[in-house]
Formats: sequence, structure tokens, C-alpha cells
Amino acid sequence: MPTARRALIAGLGLIGGSIGMALRRNGWHVAFLDSDRGLEPGQAADERVESLDAVSDVVILATPVDVAVTLLASIHAPLITSVCSVMAPLRAIGDDCFVAGHPLAGSQEHGLAAARADLFTGATWFIDRDTAVVREVIAACGANAELVEAAEHDRAIALTSQLPQILSTALAAYLNDRNADLRFAGPGLRTFLRLAGSEASVWAPVIEANRENLRPHVEEIAQLVREIVEGDPAPAFVKANKLFAALTSMT
Repeated sequence: MPTARRALIAGLGLIGGSIGMALRRNGWHVAFLDSDRGLEPGQAADERVESLDAVSDVVILATPVDVAVTLLASIHAPLITSVCSVMAPLRAIGDDCFVAGHPLAGSQEHGLAAARADLFTGATWFIDRDTAVVREVIAACGANAELVEAAEHDRAIALTSQLPQILSTALAAYLNDRNADLRFAGPGLRTFLRLAGSEASVWAPVIEANRENLRPHVEEIAQLVREIVEGDPAPAFVKANKLFAALTSMT
């Protein structure tokens, strides 16, 4: 019988744990390394290892991006890939054995307790290099691989993923400071604030890593808000409706 593929996952949280569950469901042997010494892997892994130099077909960096950068600088493995929310900082130090990646899936929940084997089913999984083993990982997770240049990815994801998180967090923090009367909170607010349940420990490294791509949009969004409140809101609503229709047609 052929030998089972072996993956070594660094960071067994929501993303790493979900990858581990999906790979094991498809016959992979999964080892993991995690800073939480008491973490029980459950269905997400077969064994704990003490080093990322352990034998594997692929090392998957599923830690916060700042930790992943540190790990990548010291790993010696035939193939390494990342699943962080940004790609360029890792590509800047990765060599030909590294594939920067980002599966476009997640949750406002975090940690291994929130992991599930079907998290990536049907999702787009961005990669900046094409290798057979990484494509096997993506296929085993039920996702669809898409090649993209790392810097292009980080510019785009700042707008489509990271700004929504920041805006949801900012509004929730503002409402909290204003002691907003939540008796008047309707489904619109609950929908908009879904991402406000996310943890700073997850998002702070992402914002830090992609700050230069986020910064130019801050004042422009603030100006647009002022124009809606103080001027004619119709043009903004027309543009918003057009974007919403395009987004809806993709689902």
C-alpha cells in the first residue's frame, strides 16, 4: 500500500485544526506543534512533535503571521506553506521551498474548539506558487486553488477582508463607549457587528503586517461617511447597491 502523506501543522487553532481534520479525513497522517503544551488535538492530529524539522511532506504554518515569519526564517524542510491572512511578508523571506497561501475561510470564533473539517469546502485558497503537494492539501480540504502574486493579494484583501473587520470592530467599540441602548439594536446592527466578536490576538498581527495597504483607505472612508451625512447620500447608495448586486450574484 502507498505510504500516507504526512503534514506537520504549526498552530492548531481554528484554521490549523480545520486543516488537520480535513487531511486526516482524507487519509493523511497529521502531526502538530503548538505553544499550548496542554492542547489536546482531538480529531485534528495524530501526534504532537517537538520540532518543525520532523519528517513530513509539507509543513503548514497556521500561526499568527508574526509568529509564522519567525518560524519560516528558521525551518529546514523540503516544502513549507502558510495559511496566514497576508502573504507578502512571508514571501519576502521564503525561498523556492516555500508557498505563501491564504484560504479564504474563517469565523469570528477562534481556537481549536471552533475547528471543523468542512470549513474550507468550496472556498478559494490563494497560493503564490504551484506545487503538487500543496494542491493535494487544498483538494483534501475541499477548496479551490487560485494562483496570485503575494503583493496583489495583500492589497486586495486589505479592502475585502481586513477593512470589514476593522469597521465592525470600530463601530462596536464606539457604541460601547457611548453606552448605546441595545434595546434598539435590530438585525441590521447584529449582522454588521458579527465580526466584532473576533479576538485582538488574531487580528492585531494581521493589521500590523498589512498596515501600509490599509492606511490609505482610512481617511477616504471617513470622508465618504461625512459626505453621506452632510451632503447628498444618493450617489453613495447607488454605488453601494451596484457593489452589493455584484457580490450577491457571486453566491
